[in-house]
Amino acid sequence: MVASVVVLMATHDGIRWLDEQLGSILDQRGVDVRVVVFDDGSTDGTDVYLGRVAASDGRVHLLPPGRAGSASGAFYHLITNAEVRPDEFVAFSDQDDVWMPGKLARSVSVLQRGIDGFSSNVTAVAPDGRRTLIRKAFPQREFDYLFEGPGPGNTFLLSPRLFEFVRHVLVTDERARRIDFHDWLVYGVCRARGWRWHISEEPTVDYRQHDDNALGANAGLRSAVSRLRLVANTWHRGQSRLLAGIAADVTPGAGGESLARLRRCLDSTSFSSRCRLARRFSQLRRRPRDRWALAAMIVSGLW
Repeated sequence: MVASVVVLMATHDGIRWLDEQLGSILDQRGVDVRVVVFDDGSTDGTDVYLGRVAASDGRVHLLPPGRAGSASGAFYHLITNAEVRPDEFVAFSDQDDVWMPGKLARSVSVLQRGIDGFSSNVTAVAPDGRRTLIRKAFPQREFDYLFEGPGPGNTFLLSPRLFEFVRHVLVTDERARRIDFHDWLVYGVCRARGWRWHISEEPTVDYRQHDDNALGANAGLRSAVSRLRLVANTWHRGQSRLLAGIAADVTPGAGGESLARLRRCLDSTSFSSRCRLARRFSQLRRRPRDRWALAAMIVSGLW
């Protein structure tokens, strides 16, 4: 049987890119695909364009427009309000990228091997056309999910049971919506639950870089400076602590004991707690240089 995939798309003033983005989704082969769109208060004609597309293509469905106020808020609204069938795989889409042919079929083939979450490397495309491979497929570590996501959400595919569990967490745990990036929350919930996640070396998306990106592809000096600011103002530590609390409540059995010890280190900023946390640096990030950088920031008190 051909697998069914529902793509949850969030839009906001994206009329410049939507035709190419939607085309690359609806042209996917080897799967039955449909798209559910939530428009977050567009004023550039995006809502009118989407209305025309939905009227002409029965695979495109629109949620009532509203104001979520952020990309993560829009995706949380989609996760909790879109009609998703029990047999459907679920993908997320930004409004400004281009999906590679066969993206969904390849992702489905991975999940059909008993894996619940899929993401991949991406190709960042600069305004001048320069293309840069952004590698996310470093080996996963025991607690990397508390400190980073597995790549952009536009590469994700979720199994039906993972999607339903993420929806359950969002509905029942008020902390979940305080995680500022939906893709990080999804990865964290999957890993904490003890379910498998695959990060593919093969890029599946041309990830367009521009001033409206929520965070970007994590490449270059500008991106590095932005992330250092988030670390310095304790945002990253706060998000990790919040996700650790959510993870503790969904981790089954004895797996929660090691997480509980890590949480105690996160909850204290004393020098001894920082040292205990830094000693576990090899478990906290996937890329080796990121582990060392995080350990240094933890010990120094910057993080």
